[in-house]
Amino acid sequence: MFRYLVRRLLQMILVFVATTFIVYSLMYATGGDPIQALAGERPVSPTQRAQLIREYGLDQPFLVRYWNYLSGLLQGDFGKSLTGREVSDIIAQALPPTIQLAAIAIVTTIALGVTVGIIAAIRRGGWFDNATLVFTLIIIGIPIVVLAPLAQLIFTIKIPIFPTTATSGDLYALLLPGIILGALSVATAMRLTRASFTENQRSDYVRTARSKGLSKRRVVGVHVLRNSLIPIITFLGIELGALMAGAIVTEGVFNVPGVGFNLFRALRTEDAPLVVGLVSVLVIIFLVANLIVDLLYAVLDPRIRYE
Repeated sequence: MFRYLVRRLLQMILVFVATTFIVYSLMYATGGDPIQALAGERPVSPTQRAQLIREYGLDQPFLVRYWNYLSGLLQGDFGKSLTGREVSDIIAQALPPTIQLAAIAIVTTIALGVTVGIIAAIRRGGWFDNATLVFTLIIIGIPIVVLAPLAQLIFTIKIPIFPTTATSGDLYALLLPGIILGALSVATAMRLTRASFTENQRSDYVRTARSKGLSKRRVVGVHVLRNSLIPIITFLGIELGALMAGAIVTEGVFNVPGVGFNLFRALRTEDAPLVVGLVSVLVIIFLVANLIVDLLYAVLDPRIRYE
């Protein structure tokens, strides 16, 4: 296990360096003018431009700038945004609402997606199973860019159950955007759980357990469920990183000042230090989530051992 952890940590470092290098390259190779994008339509004097270029190291070679970024990152310094604020301060303010949104989405996915998927698999072929399949097809077919404004219109204006925006950071205000963010994950988890559960119900070890006289509850709750959770855990681990990064539309519609909202604004203003800093945090979260998922495999299936 120790050797496996060391190997995975080394892989995570390589993935992190490669990802940040690609993002850093794309941000500084677009050929745009980040200083003018930040100023908008206001003119920037040559003196101001020269000062900002020197302050943010834009006059240095690309590899030197990237090396300076990595060196600062190892010391916990994400650099400065083009607005003059510390990137670490922006991340510290943006992470909590995004983590809350992702947590609500994951809880919704587990509570609805996994539970309904198990019930649909147990009652395979019935009306509940068919209704679940139709529901998931509808949800998967509606893009989040349509689903979020539609939910806002229905549940905040037509039926005012939730507040229209979630700028206050109140947990209740984040419920609706969190559920909308996890809607696609819920639909995918339902179908994945149903398929995995159905496949394991037909396995030889299930027939053996039933032939031994074990109750249906024990067979389903212990044997089938435990083995069916392996692909679901994989999906949830990957989905956590996707939810953190994919909250741009949801946070924009509901005006949530999270990572996605700040990332979209930074891309629009070509604020490269902020974009790279936010992406770096998302990559770290994604890598850690996948490491935890890999370690959970051995807990769920004793046959899995890491050498």
